[in-house]
Amino acid sequence: MKTKTVTPIFEKRAVSQFEMKTFRKHIESTYINAPTGCGGGFDEILCYELHTQPVNPRMTHKTLNDGFETGLTFKELAKKWGISVEFLGELISDHCKKL
Repeated sequence: MKTKTVTPIFEKRAVSQFEMKTFRKHIESTYINAPTGCGGGFDEILCYELHTQPVNPRMTHKTLNDGFETGLTFKELAKKWGISVEFLGELISDHCKKL
């Protein structure tokens, strides 16, 4: 019996440093008009979006100061920024490598 080869819908490819740098600059320039109060660099903006948002009813993360703060999910942030979750994952991975 002959087996069928499944053709992938899309080819996965590595995201270039140029693409990430270009996107980071785009986000930084976008947030100039809506500052987070956490700094204007991409890393600060990323952390703000993932860790410091108003109370999200589906999560109950209690902070050290007895307040409730939660961030956007990866899917929510990718949608907000108009990118794929995979590209967001590359940005987060690159961010973590720098820590």
